[in-house]
Amino acid sequence: MDAIYQVFLGKKNILNDSCPSIDIFDLDYFNSRITSLLKAFPSDGQNLQHTFAVKANPLRGVLLAAKARGLGAECASISEVLLSLSLGFEPCKVIFDSPCKTREDIRIALNSGVVMNLDNEREMGLVHEILQEGNVKDRPLVGLRINPVVGGGDFDILSTATKASKFGLPLCENTKERILSLFEECGWLNGVHIHVGSQGVPLKKFVDGAKKLMEFVHKIESCRGGRLLETVDIGGGLSTSYILEDVEPKEFTFALYKEELSKAVPELFDGRRRVITEFGRSLALKAGKTLTRVEHIKEWIPEIRPIIQTHVGVNQFIRETYLPDTWSHRISLLNPLGNTKTCAPENKVLYDIAGPLCFQGDYLQSSVSLPSATPGDVLAIHDTGAYTMSMYSRYNSIRPSVVYGYERINEEEKDQCLRISCFKEKETAEETLGIWGSSNPRLVD
Repeated sequence: MDAIYQVFLGKKNILNDSCPSIDIFDLDYFNSRITSLLKAFPSDGQNLQHTFAVKANPLRGVLLAAKARGLGAECASISEVLLSLSLGFEPCKVIFDSPCKTREDIRIALNSGVVMNLDNEREMGLVHEILQEGNVKDRPLVGLRINPVVGGGDFDILSTATKASKFGLPLCENTKERILSLFEECGWLNGVHIHVGSQGVPLKKFVDGAKKLMEFVHKIESCRGGRLLETVDIGGGLSTSYILEDVEPKEFTFALYKEELSKAVPELFDGRRRVITEFGRSLALKAGKTLTRVEHIKEWIPEIRPIIQTHVGVNQFIRETYLPDTWSHRISLLNPLGNTKTCAPENKVLYDIAGPLCFQGDYLQSSVSLPSATPGDVLAIHDTGAYTMSMYSRYNSIRPSVVYGYERINEEEKDQCLRISCFKEKETAEETLGIWGSSNPRLVD
């Protein structure tokens, strides 16, 4: 990896006073993860369609790389739907999953031809009203999100299949008939959707959720006189590791997931219905790294750990700052030319790493063991390809990091020969400040 750092920091000198932090995204690694997915779950786009969770990393350069491999786009908002369509994703490969849709959101989705998964019965009512108006040209592709209630994982905030979940309609013994009645009343409903959770949810719960869903699918189809549903969306959420270096945990490989699904729910892949997946973190996490310059080091009080002050903190690592016991990243220390600094274990120093915000709680991480750091060194924060670049906060009006994608163009030279693309240019101060509205407020009539 040092050779990559050396290109960005030494050869290109991209990290500097005007750009003290950058994000880099390894397209080769991202593509290798997609290859692993397609090998485990061969996709023809008809009976099986993989989609990439846009919220994991909505950078256009990343989405275009996913699109080039045949993946669709799973969208958590109507803006993500419009982003995906603007990049040329086929409407039938765009999945709109927002849990809180307005009438206008639903109207746009119906008229654009995307697949829409409804969250609740009120959204079903809105669809019915819009369809009754007679202005939707094509037959709608609409599913209903069902919560299989198979339980949570390690982290409550990422567990979406508990009885208390805000997502979908809970599938319990005392709710089955009510949900079935919705499918009987709404003949235009032609799909189902689940998403059990994400990081920290055991593989077995994903399999259990799919099994419970398919058992219910058979009931739906039976009560409709044998008419098959068209789509079965099993979501995504497969865990990855923030601890292991550059490999995915064996218990969460795509191949193992497919094997367990095939054993427990063989009819899922019988070709009678279109199956949709929505992976994000497991595809993109380890493709990303964040490089940020060590600006200052405070060492004033002997019994207090020295504090490294740098340019990313809660502005980009929101979960890590507010939930440090749950989320953390591996961090390496580089010299200004991109060489990893090393030392004997007994010579390492425990640092607290502080971000740039005017907020005392803005610590990227505490008690980090690193070689001795000096201003101008660079922190390499690993595994930031998903749910970090996409979670940037404008608090304090700090300009976000420039983002680069890279790929190797000469296998023999390995990391020395890179094709680098700028996925997100440096914002001007005016662009960053644009979020705070107009300097000439509009009078409302």
